[in-house]
Amino acid sequence: MIFPAKTDFLPGEIRVKNRIAKRMKEKRARAKSDDIVYEKLKTALRKRYIKQGSKLVEDTLAKQLGVSRTPVRSAIQRLEMEGLVTTVANRGAFVITPTMAEIKETFQVRAALECKAIELAVRKVNSKELAGLRQLIDREHTILAENRMEDYWPNNDAIHLKIAAMSGNKVLVSYVHELLDRSSLYLVLYDPFSRLEYCPLAEHEKIFTALQSGNTKEVRQAMEEHLKSSTAYAYLAEDIPEDYISLS
Repeated sequence: MIFPAKTDFLPGEIRVKNRIAKRMKEKRARAKSDDIVYEKLKTALRKRYIKQGSKLVEDTLAKQLGVSRTPVRSAIQRLEMEGLVTTVANRGAFVITPTMAEIKETFQVRAALECKAIELAVRKVNSKELAGLRQLIDREHTILAENRMEDYWPNNDAIHLKIAAMSGNKVLVSYVHELLDRSSLYLVLYDPFSRLEYCPLAEHEKIFTALQSGNTKEVRQAMEEHLKSSTAYAYLAEDIPEDYISLS
């Protein structure tokens, strides 16, 4: 044979192939590690294990998470891109300390985008999508009944993202996703659930009923009222809890 068969690699080719395979495996492992650390830090923010204004020290976080500084640095950069962390020159990265004005502005933009999303959704929503939304709201019933507040925010976000996805506008979904991350963290920082009797379940049910009816005006009004309630309860909780566990 002039050329070797595909399975008959020369020794040098085998070494190159093995090196490439090893590098690809290491790259996938690093990406997975980055994602895991990112999710852990984001969860820590949502559960208030890291207080607002805390400095995110790479060495400290790496030791607590049992990883190198590289995935921690990557996670902090991702959180900064999402607006949850800010970097101060010569000082480091810090968890944001939102003002009430920033919270109000965020919910104003959310209201505009989500109301538009639900207006688009009501025109094209189908029974399969409604069934998926129904499952998420039913899960919310269970979460609240069992007082599993650590599961509340991810499920709440899933409800809003599901509605946004029904619009069929991917750009709109992307912006809603980003704003959900911010506003959910704001509400956690201002701790409405532990200090106030606020339960958005009835509002989600009202939104679902309006979607079923196919009435554009009703569906927009239901979403507007829901987001106004969230903002109002954040305003009532201006006394920031001090009993945080800081990782800094």
